Amino acid sequence: MIDRLRVAVVDDHAMLRAGVIRALMLDDTIEVVGEGASAADAIELARVHKPDLILLDISMPGDGIEAARAISDLPASPQVVMLTASENDDAVTRALEAGAVGYLLKGINAPDLINAVKTVKADGSFIAPNLALRLLSNRIQAEARPFATLSESEERTLRLMSAGLTNREISERLAVTEKTVKFHVGNILRKLNVRNRVEAALLAKREWGEA
Repeated sequence: MIDRLRVAVVDDHAMLRAGVIRALMLDDTIEVVGEGASAADAIELARVHKPDLILLDISMPGDGIEAARAISDLPASPQVVMLTASENDDAVTRALEAGAVGYLLKGINAPDLINAVKTVKADGSFIAPNLALRLLSNRIQAEARPFATLSESEERTLRLMSAGLTNREISERLAVTEKTVKFHVGNILRKLNVRNRVEAALLAKREWGEA
């Protein structure tokens, strides 16, 4: 008896979802055990059908990345692979941080899709090669020159942090919301690979001086 790879497919575009299912069914070792169109559907499929692997779009009702996070927190959770049109580096990073072990781009042909899901099952992860190369290049650059990866808004925020301003004071100075400041601070800590504001400020002073 064939040991089948049980897969669920979740995408709010019905025609695309149908095409993905048809592609997967070309391989008799893959069984599609469910489909859905939203984050809620994805979580329910994971709970009820318990697939080995679930393919999720990012841009769908309820947000695919939030679905990935919720699914990854389930007991005996399926492997989560994003199948999306987004090539944005931040989307890739957020998906992986949410628990996804794979990231594929829509438009992938049937043989490559089948190979990717089988690779995830066998090796634990798979990222579209062009994205993987770019992420690696960006990581090398970030490790070598982390301050160069900061956006203009993040740099302004960090300079004010280093001067001892609170989030509220920074928001007033930059005329943005505190929520926006918190978002920038989170990105700064991640990009500089530090644990807190104090460490970020110390690095900034070493990089830019006291001024």
